[in-house]
Amino acid sequence: MSLVSTDWFCRDGIEYSRVSASASRFPRHWHDEYVICANLSGREAIWLDGREMEAFAGQVTVYNPGSIQASCFSTPPVQFISVHLPQALLRDAVAQLGLQSRDEAPSLREGVIADASLFRALCGVDAAARARNEAELEQQLLWLCGELLDDTHHAHSDDAQRIDTVQHYLCAHLSEKPPLETLAQVAGLSKYHLVRRFTQLTGMPPLQYHMQLRLQRARTLLRQGVHPLDAALQLGFYDQSHFINAFRKVMGITPHHYVQQLGLTQDKFPIA
Repeated sequence: MSLVSTDWFCRDGIEYSRVSASASRFPRHWHDEYVICANLSGREAIWLDGREMEAFAGQVTVYNPGSIQASCFSTPPVQFISVHLPQALLRDAVAQLGLQSRDEAPSLREGVIADASLFRALCGVDAAARARNEAELEQQLLWLCGELLDDTHHAHSDDAQRIDTVQHYLCAHLSEKPPLETLAQVAGLSKYHLVRRFTQLTGMPPLQYHMQLRLQRARTLLRQGVHPLDAALQLGFYDQSHFINAFRKVMGITPHHYVQQLGLTQDKFPIA
């Protein structure tokens, strides 16, 4: 039997953890905050306020504050990530979305949920928190809150035009990283609505979409004979390694090797 919690840490009052468990259990307990978990592998048997259910890889478990819960874990090991959201965060979210007063904490749909978008949002929050990427973490938390509150019925018919306006704005500002507050103002939406609707309509959150635009422009510059270092500077990458890592993550190859594979020559000093 084993039950191991690793990488348990806190960012701005939100706790994150990764758990690996095999042939073990959590006894009945409850939390003061919302606990949202993404199951990565294995089978988890759950007891929640008198109900029994099972969670498998790719599913999400949601617990409201004060809900009594317990878990039994299978062999082979179960692995999952957890995010503990303070009640104040969800109260603020529902108020900004106009769903209810800031004085009330919302009651989320809890239990085992098979929702690919919610699963991706939760994994994105965990990854951004571990990478200490504050801008991306804010965006991912907004996306996660939108998925949890499921505000699609508040979408406006002109949201597509609003998001199109943001896309054009991002295209025109490739050398900078616009904050979400600015993009929300451009769209005329709250940050919660912006991130949720942008992701729904384009397939990725706005900051990732902006990075894709920058990298596509970088490829164009490289094909035009612009040296990788100059391309990085033109597109506002704060150092060479940032540009190299971002390019390789999407292309699977460094900018320098991309240029070599295309058969383009560079007269300036090389960049890896």
